[in-house]
Amino acid sequence: MKFNKHIIPLSLAALFTCTGPTWGADAPAVPQPFGPAISAFGPAGTGFPVGKLGVLLNYQYCETDGVRKGGSEVSEAVKLSKNVGVVKLRYGITEGLDIRTATPIYDVYKKNNVNGERNHLGWIGDTAIALHKVLMNQAKGAPFDLAVDVGLVVPTTDVSNKSVDFVGNGAWGTGGAIGLTYSTGSHRIDQEVHVYTFTEGAHDYRKPMYVRSTTAWGYAINNYFDMGAESQFDWNDQSEKNGKSQKDSKNEWYAGPKVAFKYRPAGFAAGLAAMFPMARWFEANTPSEGFRIELKLSKTFDLF
Repeated sequence: MKFNKHIIPLSLAALFTCTGPTWGADAPAVPQPFGPAISAFGPAGTGFPVGKLGVLLNYQYCETDGVRKGGSEVSEAVKLSKNVGVVKLRYGITEGLDIRTATPIYDVYKKNNVNGERNHLGWIGDTAIALHKVLMNQAKGAPFDLAVDVGLVVPTTDVSNKSVDFVGNGAWGTGGAIGLTYSTGSHRIDQEVHVYTFTEGAHDYRKPMYVRSTTAWGYAINNYFDMGAESQFDWNDQSEKNGKSQKDSKNEWYAGPKVAFKYRPAGFAAGLAAMFPMARWFEANTPSEGFRIELKLSKTFDLF
């Protein structure tokens, strides 16, 4: 497994930029599970405490298992190994309203099995910023937590011959999300759906509109450890190059088990998930991931 030398230092720097106490030392009477472990920018249904800053890191490692078209493998001409980090910030503005950002940092190792050519691609992608508003609160008598996002993608990428247009090409984007969270006893279910669309960016490339649906179930074994399962479905429309459709739409569904550790007095939590393909379909020849290993680290700081 290859780790890009830039990802770990930047991730640690992001996690320890601020200082201060967090969730509070009092554990709830019934153990409560951590939220989704996989990388999902959408809201689910819960909010964020007022005056607190959350710093999160999602890390994903995956390898392709061949080039696929339709639902079948067509060749093994290209192999990709991906290290993708997403640095996220969350801040509680007022009760039921917070702001969230997400910036991808990535490294892709590409090997052409036909001619032996090898390349490293990547660095930093475009940043998403969203306002997150809670509409229903289960703790206040609602049947579940319900929230919505309104978001904007801003050009923060370093466009070069090493950047990956699909992750970031200096384009603007806009979108939104809706999320639902239901808790009962030590169980928690999260469901969120978000959709984004983009302008044309560098290299005359327009990223496809996409819809992502994330489902997560967590069970708190005790105040420190959780178990559960998560699922993520992505629908991507066709991208455009020089104003022409590339006929490269795709659908991917991954799911698998997760575990989590949380320590509330320090405001720290960590989740680990192993995701495997349940269904895949590609309009064009596309390298496809045979598995995804996902890690999430979360630290909350009290600014006031």
